[in-house]
Amino acid sequence: MSRQSHIVLVDTNVWLDQYLPNRPHAAESQAFVDCALQLGIELAFPAPIIKDVFYVVGSEYKRIVRAQQGTLSEVDAQAIQRIAWGVVDNMQEVATPVGIDLSDVWLASKWRTVDGDLEDNLVRAASKRTRADLVVTWDKGMLAKAVVPTVTPTDAIAVMEAWE
Repeated sequence: MSRQSHIVLVDTNVWLDQYLPNRPHAAESQAFVDCALQLGIELAFPAPIIKDVFYVVGSEYKRIVRAQQGTLSEVDAQAIQRIAWGVVDNMQEVATPVGIDLSDVWLASKWRTVDGDLEDNLVRAASKRTRADLVVTWDKGMLAKAVVPTVTPTDAIAVMEAWE
């Protein structure tokens, strides 16, 4: 099987690490994304998470500016919004958004006895929809209760390199 045929679904927390360098796992997540792109691995993400990444990136940059300057000017707020939109654009450039529909919500609800977290179950449903070879996350619950192979970004690098 060629490496181009592999699909890796990436969870919200890894994307946040990609765009927020002060997060605890930022270096590992950034190394994972860099490796995947270098190897030509197809990255994907559940489309609904893009709003969460947009919001958290913007909120975190606003928090940083307020901590440094004591206030957030309108100019800074507009600049941060442009940064957040840049993140949305970049995610779509390097990965494929995976839509969800009622069947995914139905499937996610069926998994609630395994894991009560709707968002995690929607990620699992997206992994099934795309026939992902791997899900990459830092979420301990998802790592423990995987429906497809689910690993950390650090372990994903080893798996992807083995596909080579």
